[in-house]
Amino acid sequence: MCRINSNIIVSMLISVTSKTRVRRAGISPLHLAAERNRDDVLEALIEAGFDVNAQLSEERLRLYQDRRSSPLYFSVINNNIHAVRMLLAAGADPNRDMFKPLMVAARLNCIQTVTLLVEHRADINASIPTHLTTFPAVYMFSMKNLPMFKYLLDHGGHARSCFNCVYGNRPHPPIKTTRSERDSDRVSEQHGGVQFCEMISAPSISRWAGPIIDVLLDYVGHVTLCSRLMEHLDSYSEWNVIKEKA
Repeated sequence: MCRINSNIIVSMLISVTSKTRVRRAGISPLHLAAERNRDDVLEALIEAGFDVNAQLSEERLRLYQDRRSSPLYFSVINNNIHAVRMLLAAGADPNRDMFKPLMVAARLNCIQTVTLLVEHRADINASIPTHLTTFPAVYMFSMKNLPMFKYLLDHGGHARSCFNCVYGNRPHPPIKTTRSERDSDRVSEQHGGVQFCEMISAPSISRWAGPIIDVLLDYVGHVTLCSRLMEHLDSYSEWNVIKEKA
């Protein structure tokens, strides 16, 4: 009964709400509904014509460390697949936020949300402006989930960029890592962006280096493996055969 009454109240408020004033407020009711997993309210707001691509104002997005700005981001980070589906069907752009919803879905290990976002033209090869990489940034969050990693490669993810290395067959400098707030390794930039061979050398990822490189080699022609990748493949005798694919 309480939920029914609240829906009636929402419908009444929508009818007297000025969308111009909503835009000036710096936050949309869609943001609030998505943040609080109120799918019924979200649906009513979408049907009433509220902008599914409304962005938080600069002042409001500073309240979030990840700089989220879209209703879609809130639903993705809440792992609310139904809300994500509603927003995308209504025209939500999956590429508006600085830290892309696709990267969030991959980090949450949710293949359903990843699939929905890719089907609605999420940019698989996007980068993170504050943490540049020389390869698609979403790989940082999907490499250890090989089925998801393969899905991204199958749908347009660049593989060759993972083998670009400024050091080539020369010795690489030591990897510098820091621990993030989510207790994962983060590789520090030492040149124009973190390279794939550096990211895969982080302690939390290096144990999967062989299978990850093996998958990537299925998507490229002849490539040269840098000395760091060779070190990984030489570290286990079972991985020696992978070098032959390059």
